[in-house]
Amino acid sequence: MQKLLKSKITWSTLIFTNALVKFCFAAQPIATLEQIKNQALTDDYAYHQIEALTTEIGARPLGSDKEQKALLWLEQQLTELSVSQLSKQTLKVRNWQRQSASAQVVSPYTHELVIESLAGSVSTEIDGITAEVIKINNFDHLKSVEADKLVGKIVYISRKLDEQTPVEDYLKTQRVRQLGATIAANKGAKAIILRSQTTDKSRTAHTGAVRYSPNSPFIPAAAISPADADLLDRLFARNLPVELSLNIQNSEDSWVDTYNLIATLSSDQSKINNNKVVFIAHIDSSDLGTGALDNAAGVGIGLGIIKQLAPHQALLKHDIEVVFVTASQFNQNGIKTYLNHLQHKNIIVAAESDLGGESIFRLDTNISEDSLKLADKIHTMVADLGIERGHNASAGATNTQHLVAKDIPIFNWVQKTDQYFKYLHSANDTFDKISLESIQQNVAIYSIFLFSVANQGLIFSNQVNEHEQSSKTTATE
Repeated sequence: MQKLLKSKITWSTLIFTNALVKFCFAAQPIATLEQIKNQALTDDYAYHQIEALTTEIGARPLGSDKEQKALLWLEQQLTELSVSQLSKQTLKVRNWQRQSASAQVVSPYTHELVIESLAGSVSTEIDGITAEVIKINNFDHLKSVEADKLVGKIVYISRKLDEQTPVEDYLKTQRVRQLGATIAANKGAKAIILRSQTTDKSRTAHTGAVRYSPNSPFIPAAAISPADADLLDRLFARNLPVELSLNIQNSEDSWVDTYNLIATLSSDQSKINNNKVVFIAHIDSSDLGTGALDNAAGVGIGLGIIKQLAPHQALLKHDIEVVFVTASQFNQNGIKTYLNHLQHKNIIVAAESDLGGESIFRLDTNISEDSLKLADKIHTMVADLGIERGHNASAGATNTQHLVAKDIPIFNWVQKTDQYFKYLHSANDTFDKISLESIQQNVAIYSIFLFSVANQGLIFSNQVNEHEQSSKTTATE
């Protein structure tokens, strides 16, 4: 497994400057890295772009007029940054829109519940449905429960998100949100509701998208607030039958056109070098808040990266692509479209910003073992910004998971998530949760990472390939 450096590039030493471990750059790239870092840590451009996107447009649900306004707004920002190579990748999406949702416990006691439809959910009948509720503990319980216990019932999934490991646990809990409706429908259920997957404990519902199978019945799907889920749990603890009235109304009637937007900082060697380094952020959002954490933050960081790196484009040996994908909320068809358009281009390494507006604290990777020493050295370049070196088994983020599946190397710069899973997919995902200092740190780290790889022409891989390149480096203090 040969991975590391382009054959004509050698690394002979590490240079320590201002407590930062440097690769053996020539004097100009070292000075450039210092300039990029210092400017990014003091520049408020990305922060104000997040504010503008959430204030001037707000929520950007897929297939909506606001999503299109956001893409036009983004094109304008990229034009103002003098990005000369800007491309679009079109795709078709459904124009699903939320209308209304209500739920009432009618037995053994009466309560109004705070509820929101899952994105993509079908409606109930216009007068709603009333049925007994069956409590299901988790995804495995739903799969194993006997079908006759769910026929004609409303399924309630009580699974809580683990507050100690929310990132890892969310990957598990989202399975029941995405796939639970199909499993329940195949067993005869009338509808499915679930505890909001959040670390919050309020009476705010958090949504996310449901996925249906074309070969199964479509049943309504919704999420209730954590406080109301606790209420249902207490009712079930009394061993009394629970009955619920549910009314969900949504609309969806056509396919509409939308697109990914790709800004490329081309290297002078792009005609002979088909390699590129990729940063990904999605621009679509849930419709309940203003989409600040998910994912105006990533969009602003992407714009901030371009502002920092565009002046140094002549120093690149690989292209840098900043990819603003859409359709992340539904099946990630935006990133799938991007991957289908790769053609002759080779992604050397990719990273994604999709964990909100808090600071980065750890670098995880998914690269070949032969590349780990190089990744560790890249880590040293930003270690003084509070970054730990994590593991090499990253599953990727929302969109980069699809790159991992294609053996494309990824760097996963993991952010703190104290606020992200508290407000994700809820009406409280708003700009006041964004921290200026954290956004500046994000822009600095991504800019240093992308520039280092592209400037030095580094090669990563997750596969045995034809590159016969030395993996040896020499370090000196």
